Amino acid sequence: MVHKKNQGNQTETVKQALICHIRDLDLKPGDRLPSQAELRQLLGVGGATIQRAVEALRDSGIVEIKPHRGVILRNTATNGMIGREIGFVSLWRTFSPSVASGLQCIQLQLHQNACQNKLFLRNFPEMTDVDSLSYFDGLKRCIELKQLNGLLTTVSFDDEAWEFFEKHDLPVVSTASASKNKGFRIERFAIEEAAFKQAVKRGFKRPALISCGYPHTQKILETFHKYTSLPAEKYCCLIHPEIDLKDISVLELFNPDQIIDRFAAMPEGERPDVLIVPDDILMTSIFPRLQQKWATGSNWKPFFIYIRHKQVPILPSELINGDYFEFDAMKDAEITVSFLLDVIRGKEKAPRSIVAEPELFEQQ
Repeated sequence: MVHKKNQGNQTETVKQALICHIRDLDLKPGDRLPSQAELRQLLGVGGATIQRAVEALRDSGIVEIKPHRGVILRNTATNGMIGREIGFVSLWRTFSPSVASGLQCIQLQLHQNACQNKLFLRNFPEMTDVDSLSYFDGLKRCIELKQLNGLLTTVSFDDEAWEFFEKHDLPVVSTASASKNKGFRIERFAIEEAAFKQAVKRGFKRPALISCGYPHTQKILETFHKYTSLPAEKYCCLIHPEIDLKDISVLELFNPDQIIDRFAAMPEGERPDVLIVPDDILMTSIFPRLQQKWATGSNWKPFFIYIRHKQVPILPSELINGDYFEFDAMKDAEITVSFLLDVIRGKEKAPRSIVAEPELFEQQ
C-alpha cells in the first residue's frame, strides 16, 4: 500500500512535471496534453497518480477533461502552481536600491514562469573573491536532496562548489556580479567603454572617470588608456581598486568633496570637460557636491555621462547636463530567467555568455 504522504508527494511531482510540459512546449489554450499512457511512460508513475494530478490542475482552472478528446489546456496562467524549484544565491545588501530592485525583478520573473524561488543569503560577514557553499545555509543539502532544478547565483563560487554542482548535474547561471565564475553567464555590459565612446562622439577632450573599481579594476584601467592619453592618476578615480573585506556601501569609502575640489582646482585648460560616472550611487554624492560649488560661484560645469536604473531613478535627469544609460531591471531579469530555463531544458548546451544592454538617452 502506498502511504498517503507518498501519494501526495508523487501527485505534486506530476503536477510540477505537467506545468513544466505546458511551459516548455509553449502550449496554447485548446492544445491537448499527452495521453495518460504517454504520461505513464514519460513520468514513470501509475495512472491513479496521474489522474489525481490532472484533476488538481482541472480544479485550478488550468486544464479541462473532455470525453474522447483527453486533457485540454484551458488557461496558460498557472495560478501560483509551481513547475520548477530554483535556487537563488545572493549577498544581503541593504544599501543599494538598484540591486534590491534587480533581485525583486528576478523573483517576480521566476514567479511568472511558474518557478518557486528558494533564496539563499550569504551568512559569512567578510568579503572574499570566491565563496564556499558553507556560506549559504541549506544550499548544499537542498542540492543533495535534489530539491533544486537549477541555480541562479550573484556570487562567485570556489572550485569545490563547482565540483559539487557538476557531481549533482545542477544547471547554474551566474549574473554579472559573479565575475569569477565561468559556464553560463549573464555578462556585465561594458559601461565604461560605452561611456568613453559617447564622450568621443560628443567631442570631449578631457574625460575623467569616477568608478567603483573592484572587481573590474583592470578592465576599467585598460578602457581608460584605450580612449585617452591623459594620466590615470589625475583623471581616473577608482574608489576601491582592490577587494574591500567589509560589505559596506561605496559611499563610506570615498570623499566626493575631495574629488570634486581636486578637479575644480585644476587650471581651466586641464579640468575635465566631461565626468563619466557609471554608478548611480556615486552620482547621488558627486552631483550634489558640484551643485554646492556652483552655488558658491564655481564656473566649472562639466558634462556628465552616467547611468540610471529605470525602476529606481535616484536623481531627476532634467537636473543633470548629460547623457545617461538606463538599465531596465525587469528586462534584465526576463533575459536572465529565460536563459536559466533554457539551460535547464537543454536548449542551451554549450556554456556561453549573454549581455543585457541598457538604453542610451542623449541630451538634445
